[in-house]
Amino acid sequence: MNLSIALNAVLAASVVLGGCASPGKQLERRARAAGLEIIQVTAGEFPSLVYLKRGVSSSHADAPLTVFLESDGLPWRDGRQPSADPTTRQPLALELLIRSPAPAAYITRPCYHGLRSDKCSVDYWTGARYSAEVVESMVATVREAQRTSGASRVAFVGYSGGGALAVLIAERIENTASVMTIAANLDTQAWTEHHGYLPLSGSLNPAMSDLAHPWPELHLQGANDAVVPATTTASYFVRHPGAQQRTLEGFDHVCCWVRDWPRFAAMISAMNSAHAP
Repeated sequence: MNLSIALNAVLAASVVLGGCASPGKQLERRARAAGLEIIQVTAGEFPSLVYLKRGVSSSHADAPLTVFLESDGLPWRDGRQPSADPTTRQPLALELLIRSPAPAAYITRPCYHGLRSDKCSVDYWTGARYSAEVVESMVATVREAQRTSGASRVAFVGYSGGGALAVLIAERIENTASVMTIAANLDTQAWTEHHGYLPLSGSLNPAMSDLAHPWPELHLQGANDAVVPATTTASYFVRHPGAQQRTLEGFDHVCCWVRDWPRFAAMISAMNSAHAP
C-alpha cells in the first residue's frame, strides 16, 4: 500500500522520535510526546497496552470513553511469510486519538507492540487476527480501560482491520454508545476473495454476525480506496440494515482521514448524544 504524502508528514515526528527503535517503541514515544498515559493491562489471555487520554474537566464527566483500534499493521512479509512483528509502522488511529477530545484510549492488539505471552503464535496476526480469542481479550481490555477512565459508556473508532474488530468488540460490550469505522474490511470473506488473499479461516466475520446492534453506527469509506473497495462491504449492510454508510470522494485508504478528523469527530459526538441513556 502506498502511503500518502499527507500521512507521511503527519507521522514524521514519530519516525524521528523512533530512530532505529522497534515499531512498538516508536508508537510509545509518540504517545508519550502527546502526553498520553500508558498502562499495561493483562486482561483476558494476553497482555495489552492502553494509551489513555483522561478527561480533566466537568464537561467530560458524562462523555463516553472513545476507544481507537488500529489497522492490521504488517501481518505478512511479501505476502508469503508471517511478519516477525506485525505492529503498524503508520499509526493512523493513534493520530486520530491525539486529535480527539478526552476521554479516549488507544488499545493494542494481542501479540502486537512486542507484548508476547506463551499463547502468542503467528496465527493471531494472520488467519486468526479477528478470532474469538483475540476479540474476547480485547473486550476485557476495553472494560479495564473503561474502569480506569471512569466512563459509563464506550464509543468505538476502528481504522481498516481495526474497524472489523470495533464491530466485533462493540457487540460484546453492554454499554456501547456508538461505532464509527474508517476504511474497514467489514466483510472479511469478500475482502480476501477480492484480493486473492489467504482466507481468514480462524477469524470471525462481522458480515456474518447475528448479534444485535442497538447502537448507532457510521462506516466511512474512501471512493478511491483500492485496499478496501466499497464493493467488498456490501453484504455487511444487508446483514445490518440500520448501519449508515458514507463514501467520500477524494479519499482513499489513507488520505485524508487525519486531515479531516475534526468533522468526523463531531459526527461521533452527535451519535453519542442521540444514543444517550
